[in-house]
Formats: sequence, structure tokens, C-alpha cells
Amino acid sequence: MTGNSYRNLLALASCLDGKPPKEINWDELIALANNSLTISFLALATAKFPETVGVPEDVRKYLAVLYERNTQRNLRLKTQLKEAVNCLNRVDIEPIVIKGTAILLARAPSEIGARILTDLDILVRPADMPGAITALQSIGYEIQFTAGDGSWPGNPKFHLPAVLVRPTDVGSIDLQCRPKGPISFSDIERLYRHSSRTAVDGGVVHIPSALAQIVFLILHDQFQDGDYWRGLVDLRHLFDIANIVRSNDVRWETLRSLFADGYERNAADTQILTAATLFRIDNATKLTFGKLPHLQLARRKMQIERQYLAVPLTLLTLLTEVAHYSSWDRYGGEPYPSRWQEAKRKARELRRIFRPKPLGKV
Repeated sequence: MTGNSYRNLLALASCLDGKPPKEINWDELIALANNSLTISFLALATAKFPETVGVPEDVRKYLAVLYERNTQRNLRLKTQLKEAVNCLNRVDIEPIVIKGTAILLARAPSEIGARILTDLDILVRPADMPGAITALQSIGYEIQFTAGDGSWPGNPKFHLPAVLVRPTDVGSIDLQCRPKGPISFSDIERLYRHSSRTAVDGGVVHIPSALAQIVFLILHDQFQDGDYWRGLVDLRHLFDIANIVRSNDVRWETLRSLFADGYERNAADTQILTAATLFRIDNATKLTFGKLPHLQLARRKMQIERQYLAVPLTLLTLLTEVAHYSSWDRYGGEPYPSRWQEAKRKARELRRIFRPKPLGKV
């Protein structure tokens, strides 16, 4: 049982939002929450439901145990993050934390277990990548994966992410120097300017502004993971966006203007429209979107329970954006100097669009 249907997706989104529907199929709802990595969000939400909702006792107990375990895991991740930040500070590197890692630092102690994190996402300046890796290795981290120095296609200034692990930790560190996505987002200094310098247990870390955090969530899902092409929904990140917007003054038109017209804007608008539809984000529901984002939202609704449509609809999406082919790939359209190298990379990126569905996507 997967629980994958648009009806169940709406029911789960309503529960996460503290507005449970009158009729709930708990088996299907929990299956979908597990598939989408939102089960801990659901645990926190159901703990606040009034008794009239009628949450079965076995469901309450299951969610309570799961939430407690995720709380303990997140506390360990937070301790791990503080140690890593202090380690980097000692070599004069002040990192930026993004995505779930930034959200982890912002969570109230009573809600520390609300979000599932798969790793710790840390950004440093391109020139600091070798020093950051060496510093983390000095406290026991080992490189699980790295593509080598100067390996960003067409731009030796950038390094691809390095994944570092320690046997005693509950999560890895994903060390980056720029997000995957359009080249216009490659200036990490702009991100530093739009972040707040924050003290963390004796160390210093930079936390992006609300708008920058939403941009990173969009870049990760729509461009890095290719959700726009594939019609996938990352409910965990969409709920992150909804929570960020409700706690901050986010100017949507400013955010949308960061994405170039065409493929980039369509991908960003699709994610904003999906978040606004599932979580009723008032100031986003009033925005005007083009035809393609609305078609992509309809595609997502249909594909969630008809997975056999994924390949043909992905091919159709590629055709609708063929005019923007040069900016399709995750590396901002920066080509290798060698045509043969670039052709192989393009083929690899195209194959990647049709890979199996990643963890947490529905």
C-alpha cells in the first residue's frame, strides 16, 4: 500500500496544516506520510488535534514513538552541526546553512523533531572548499563522495559537492560552494549578503533570509532533482515553503523576478502554485501564472496515482521547453570546453531525468 492519490495528498496536506478532513483513511495517510518523509510533521500535527478528530489510539502511539525518535536524531544532528561549524570557524570559514539545516536551527526546542533531515547542507565560498574538507577530515570525517577539484562543467572555479561522513554520526554533511541550477544563482557572495550572521554554541554561521531559503528549496527540487521535468511532488519541501511564508514577509514578485522568463520561471511558478494549492498560502493564491505552470500542476495531480504516465508526460514537458534547451541542465548551461565531454554530459543528464523516483518524492 502506497497511499498515493491526489485525494490522500490533499488530506495529508490538510492534516499537516492543522485542518484534518472529516473522513481519514489512516492506513493510507500514514503510508503517504512515510513515502513523502512528512511522517514526523504529521506526528506533531496530530498531537495537537482535538479529541473530536478521533485519531485511533494505535496511530497516536505509533506517531508519538516515531516523533520521539526523530527528536533524538535531530538533537544529535544539531550537535554534529555545531561541532562542524566550530571546526570550520577555526580555519576562518563562516559557512552558510541551507534547506532543512537552516530550518533545524530555527525550530523551537519543543518542535525539534518535526522535520526529517537526510543530511546537513552546508555552503562555503568556492576558494574555501579544499580547506573546509581538510578541516572536517581533521575531526574524523571521511569523504564518501567527491567529483574532484574544479569539476563544475565549464567553470573550474566551482567544485561539485563533497559528501562527508563519520561512523558515529546519524547523518552526512553535504558540502557545497554553489547550488545546482541556473548560472544566475552562482554568486555565493550575494547569498552571504542576504543572510544573517548568527552565533551557534560559540561558533558563527550564516542563515539565509526567508526569500533565499525558498529560492534554495525551489532550486533543489525543480532544477537539481528535476521535479519540473518529472512531475514529482516533494511535500516536505512544499510544507517548508508554506511555513516560511507564514512566518515572514515574502515578496513573491521579487522572488519570481530572480528566475529568467521561460523554463526557469515556469519551473519556479509550478512549485509556488503547487505549494499555494496544497497549503492555501493566501498571498500566493492571488498571483497570476501562465498556462504551463497550471498544466504542470494538473499533470502532478494526475500522475501521482497514474505513474505509467510519467515517461510520456516527461517527454511532453521536454518538448514544450525545447526553446530553452541551453539552460536545461543542473549546471546552469555552462558547457565543457571539449565537445565530446559536453556531449557525454548532456546525454548523462538526459538519462538522469528518467531515473527511478528518489526517496521522499510522490
